[in-house]
Amino acid sequence: MIRLRLVVPALAAAVLATACGGNSSNSAATDNNPPPSSTPPTTSTATAPADEAAAKAEITKNWQLFLHSGTPQATAVGLLEKGDTLGPALKKAAAEDKATGGQRSAKVVSIEFTSPTEANVNYKLHAAGQVLNSSGTAVLEDGVWKVSDVTFCTLVVLGNGSRPVKGCA
Repeated sequence: MIRLRLVVPALAAAVLATACGGNSSNSAATDNNPPPSSTPPTTSTATAPADEAAAKAEITKNWQLFLHSGTPQATAVGLLEKGDTLGPALKKAAAEDKATGGQRSAKVVSIEFTSPTEANVNYKLHAAGQVLNSSGTAVLEDGVWKVSDVTFCTLVVLGNGSRPVKGCA
């Protein structure tokens, strides 16, 4: 139990910190393209966007890019709901990434639309030699499917030992 309490916050902080623009001296970490992935299967609902397949493809691409360790912070901001207002939290995440180092990635497993502008996303985080099954929310903001601010802030706070992080209320 103690080991899990130590690993989960470190893993969450490392993954989110890196995804939010952390830098690494490792040349592999500067590769801005996450590994290709097929769009995960989901069941169609009446609350899905008009072009459900295109929305699923964009959500998958954007989440995997956001959570990839080599993604520059400027790119990550554009893939995060209200990203331009979360500067302090993004800086905290980048600092955590620098402290932990390593490669981070994510693979979207499933997407379920709850409305034409929102979806639940199940994904696997790969970091520090661990895989963490996670879930969060994607939102359509300014015509782009993004990681919700709530999902991001939850992970950043978890990575900060469940202590508040400036920028995440």
